[in-house]
Amino acid sequence: MSERVGLTACGRRPIETPHGAFEAHVLRETASGTPALVLSRGDPSGSAPLLARVHSSCITSESYGACDCDCALQLEAALGEIAREGRGVLFYLMQEGRGAGFAAKARDRMLVQASRHRMTTYDAFARMGLARDLRRYDAVREASERLSLRAPLVVLTNNPEKLAALEAAGVRIAASRSVGGAPHPWNRHYLASKSRSGHRLPATDGPHAELPGRVEPIEPRAARGAPSWLELASYLLPIGDDAGAAPTWFRLHLYATRGADREQVLLSHPVHGAARGETLVRVQHERLLDRVASRALAGAPSSWREARRAIVTHGSGLALFAPTRMPWDDAAPEPDPRALELVARHLAGRPARPLVASDGPGERDGAWLAAGLARLGVACLPPRRLERAA
Repeated sequence: MSERVGLTACGRRPIETPHGAFEAHVLRETASGTPALVLSRGDPSGSAPLLARVHSSCITSESYGACDCDCALQLEAALGEIAREGRGVLFYLMQEGRGAGFAAKARDRMLVQASRHRMTTYDAFARMGLARDLRRYDAVREASERLSLRAPLVVLTNNPEKLAALEAAGVRIAASRSVGGAPHPWNRHYLASKSRSGHRLPATDGPHAELPGRVEPIEPRAARGAPSWLELASYLLPIGDDAGAAPTWFRLHLYATRGADREQVLLSHPVHGAARGETLVRVQHERLLDRVASRALAGAPSSWREARRAIVTHGSGLALFAPTRMPWDDAAPEPDPRALELVARHLAGRPARPLVASDGPGERDGAWLAAGLARLGVACLPPRRLERAA
């Protein structure tokens, strides 16, 4: 049964992708403020079937550059298909973790890795008391109405359940096509579980990447040394490199404030054992539009690729992710000052060296880190500037 979510149009703007120019239509749900994007190519009006991708957000692959799933691959492939067709749309919906939210997604990955992949993502959802898929697609129907899209959709998806859910939401479907890339060692476990659940995917036989250490499941708990925060999840994340090198493992740490008004992600390297000497600390800003403008497995923006290379080369680093910059926001949002408690916790007495860009908010972030960490009694060395990739 379909319901109305109420969408407010916030404007449109051209956007460049690796597959050429698209038009980005920016929407937000009126009651919740949740953003939604529709990217169009060519003239989507008319009655001829319209090629479309209905895509759910995946911040770990689309912003951090993780390659343990196929979400960025599907996003990239769909944009390429639409560009080759010359006419089509991509609906980008903020539905992390199959609609259960990022905390559920992070705890899902933690439980799966703690089982050494004997448990699937669907098993983990069941253990958490969640339905296997909580996504809704009423926004697709309403966005289509708002943009005067009258044609039935040829949906780029491997998931028959998504097609049924779209039709239940009142979206007219003409046909579907498979989309995505070939499995590889870092996502093969995940794709095998999706294949067994009914997704139309290539064969998932082949080698699997081994985790570089143990993952211990935790229940939400007070974060030692960071009184404002609860620790929700910790797991290992393979992050790819657009230069074609093998992925590097980081550890993702997810926290939430005790008042549950904020979640905070930190990525740390190395993933186990105590680092020695100074630690590079990066405040990383992210724009929602960068997710659809970046190359698969490369992460966005380019400053994060440069920062993670610097961290890996140095051998020790932390990345603190600032709130996502929404399409209607021109200024990068301020990081939460409470997050410095988490940075200090992970530094464990080691000196910090801010890793800053020469442009954008880099100077401000370096000063913010130095002043805030000094108040917490942490030594902060002069900043190191990122080297721009050629």
